[in-house]
Amino acid sequence: MYNFLGAGVGVSWSKTEENIKTPGYVFIDSGTTKDKDNTTATLANLKGGAVLDKTHRVSLSYSPTFDNEGNIHNFFVGYDYLIPVNNENRFYIGAHAGISNFEGKKDMTDYDMSGFSYGAQAGYIYDITRNIEFELGVIYTKYNLDTDGKRKSVDGSVAVTNLELKYSVGTFVGINYKF
Repeated sequence: MYNFLGAGVGVSWSKTEENIKTPGYVFIDSGTTKDKDNTTATLANLKGGAVLDKTHRVSLSYSPTFDNEGNIHNFFVGYDYLIPVNNENRFYIGAHAGISNFEGKKDMTDYDMSGFSYGAQAGYIYDITRNIEFELGVIYTKYNLDTDGKRKSVDGSVAVTNLELKYSVGTFVGINYKF
């Protein structure tokens, strides 16, 4: 058994859905009361944990994403099944669950929300030295986050909408220190 601390960076793609709840209003670009949006954000990843033997890894992680419309803060507990290729290389597949928080920016400041999230991850780990490893991964997270908020319409009046964060997919590279 050994412990590790790691840090990484990457890119995340999130899907949101917004529904207008105020009668008589529609989104200009779609002409409907529903709008779906995909956003790209910068992903950071800080984690620590333990490798219990050559095939089991548990971790705690903080994984925020940052974009123009809002930030998502993810706090996860994770498990990975490690698949050794040789002494320096291994693949992994795993699951995570935790709490996520969305903080809106600009015209989205009325849309702060928190809730349960869960998902799966997979990746590759290479031992650079005895204490340093390189990690490359992909992560999928499903969110249980939605809230009502207010937005200004084109005519200046206020419309109530419901914003739901559906899911995100991210890729990252990182370095882990083993001790």
